[in-house]
Amino acid sequence: MARVKKSRSMRGKLGKTGSKEMMKEQNKARKSSPTRRFVTKKSKERKEQAHKKLERLGLLPEKEAGAAPVRPRRFVFVKPVDEKAEQAEAIENLNNIDTDSEDLSLDELLSAFTEQK
Repeated sequence: MARVKKSRSMRGKLGKTGSKEMMKEQNKARKSSPTRRFVTKKSKERKEQAHKKLERLGLLPEKEAGAAPVRPRRFVFVKPVDEKAEQAEAIENLNNIDTDSEDLSLDELLSAFTEQK
């Protein structure tokens, strides 16, 4: 069987595969496919390199010196509310109120309105 020389021309590529439109569709599909790791790695390296060069030349815009945002802790202990202690405190506050004086403070008025029965 005779070997056929591989052609680099468009006609040679389309001879067995199909039409020019099909080849265009294949190229579109290839371009729209997700990028490979190698490609993204290379572009990231190029970006870092350019960043380093700008920094070296002093052309990099000034960075805002701000504190890094505090990362919230995943598990935070919340102390359970002790209802008995809360009630005792409320009773003490009620007992401390001067009922004889006509001038009531804001705290006394609020505690009087939120009185539990």
